[in-house]
Order: sequence, then C-alpha cells, then structure tokens
Amino acid sequence: MTETDPSVPAAAAASATPASATPASATPASEPWPDPAPPAVRPRPAWGGALASLGIGVAAGLLALLPWLLTGARLPLQNLWAFETTPDRMPVAWLPLSQYSVTYLLGILVVGGAIAGIAARALRRRLPNAAPFSIAAGPLFVQIVAAAQSVDVLRRGLRDGGETAFYLAACIAVVVLGIAGGLLVFGLVARGRVPAAVIALTLAAIATGWWISGALVSLGPLSPMPYALAPLVTWTPPVLVGAAIAWGAGRSVGRIVATVASLVMLWVIPAIATAVQAGVGSRALLRSPGDLLDYIAQVFRSAVTMPQLVLPPLVVAIAVAAVGIGVRWAVARRAVARRR
Repeated sequence: MTETDPSVPAAAAASATPASATPASATPASEPWPDPAPPAVRPRPAWGGALASLGIGVAAGLLALLPWLLTGARLPLQNLWAFETTPDRMPVAWLPLSQYSVTYLLGILVVGGAIAGIAARALRRRLPNAAPFSIAAGPLFVQIVAAAQSVDVLRRGLRDGGETAFYLAACIAVVVLGIAGGLLVFGLVARGRVPAAVIALTLAAIATGWWISGALVSLGPLSPMPYALAPLVTWTPPVLVGAAIAWGAGRSVGRIVATVASLVMLWVIPAIATAVQAGVGSRALLRSPGDLLDYIAQVFRSAVTMPQLVLPPLVVAIAVAAVGIGVRWAVARRAVARRR
C-alpha cells in the first residue's frame, strides 16, 4: 500500500483558502504607493503688487524733483514779495514757482510722468494688470503734495493786491498744466500704441532739456557746473528723440506719421517755449497784454526760422534714429540667422 504524502492535504487546504481570509491590512505587492500631495502654494497677495507699483511711481516723482531739492529748493525771488530779501533767505518750496521758471516747472512735472511711464511699460509683464493705475498714483501724489506746499509758501509771502491774486492764479494754472501733461505722457508711454508712445517720448525728451537747464540755472552764476554741462541742454533732447524714433520705427502709416510728428515737435516746441518764457519773464510786458503777445510772436518767428538753431538738433535726431534703426535691423537679422 502506497504511503500518502502528508504535505499534500496541507497544500491543498492552503490553496483552497478563500481570498477573504487574507488580512485586510495587507497591501498587494503590485499596488504602487500613492504620490505625496504637492505642497500648497500660497497666492501672492494683490496688495503686494499694488504697493510695489505705487513705490515705483513715488520714486519716479521724487527722481524728477531731485535736482531741485539738491540745489536747496529755495523759492525763487519774487517781484511781488512782501519785503526785500536775498535768495538764500527765501523759504523752502518743493516746486520752483516763478514767472522766470515756467519751463523748469513744466520739465519737472512732465519728466516725472515720463519716468513712471517708461517703468510701467518695461515692467508690465511682471506686474498686475492694474499696475499702471498704481504707478500713476505715485508721481501724482508727489506732485500734488509738492504743489500744495509750494503754493502755500508763495501765498504767505506775496503782498496783497490784485496783481498778486492774478500771479498766484497763473502759477497754479502752470502747475495744473504740468501735472496734466505728465499724466498724458505717462498714459501714452505706459499703455499707448507704439506711435502714440513715440510722440509722448518726444515731448518728454524736450521737457528733459528744460529740466536739465533749470537744474543748472539753480546752481547759481558762481558755480562752474552750468558752463561745463551746458551742452547737455542742447543735445540731450535730440538724442532722446532720435532714440524714441528708432525704438518705434516701422513701415506702418502710424509709425511713419509718428516719426514725422516727432521731428516737427523737436523743431517747433522749443521755439514756443523760448518765446513764452521770454515774454512772461519780462515784468514790463506783463502790464501790456497786447505788447506781450506781439513780443512772444516775434521771438517765436525768430527762433523757429533761424537755421543755426533749428538744423543742428534735427540733424542729430535723424542721425541717432538712423543708427538705432540700423542696430535694430542687424540684431533682428542675426536672430533670424540663428534660428535657421
């Protein structure tokens, strides 16, 4: 009689054990471990971008004020001041309110808006969509505070009278015009199409010349800096205009019109500024509006038709634009060659 292997029934019994007998806590070897949950990413707070944008705008407004503040920020001498004084004893004012500093005042306000606009356009991909509004609020806040302080200082020091009221109103009007111009330049540079941005940059370039000129004059006649840096007043605007034209150059009708308009502005606007500043800077002419307008028109005709004043800036602007366009063309051609 054959002997039966005692391990066979045990193996059969083991194979016959139902699957439900397997402990519930056992994990099949073929089942993978679940992936760990990704760490929670905290969204960047919206107010962080708004504060950063506001800080950029405030910095732009202060940068435009910096030359005036560094020269002492003393209110210029006034013809209608209540008492005799000297320049070093004039009160501190955050804006140069004076009939002799009209272009300098406009330059400060427009340049502040232009700096903020350039920053907004350059950083628009890194900042929230609403960043231009926060950036614009920066220089606007700085300029309004500076204007309020300066107007209050001027009002306190002027003598009483009808001429004083008219003069104070005229100063406020120039400030409002400058702030509006700065906001316009900011908007066109920050969010405008390229042709509009080129025109705004041209206006800002011309205002930069006034800004530099006023800062040099504020140093006083005894300082050697105005004479050493005088070429900056003449050549900075056309160089910047040429750079703006090169940046926005193209074959579209809008860009061609912007190029021509920029050159016309470089020709006409400085002549207008020269004529207006010469007129309002004459105390005698201010008492006769008719003679004042005739004098302004005469100065404008002379400034806009003198070849030695008109041609050099235009030639420099065209040359800089041509060089810039050539550099852009070479860079674009090299980029295309690398892709191939």
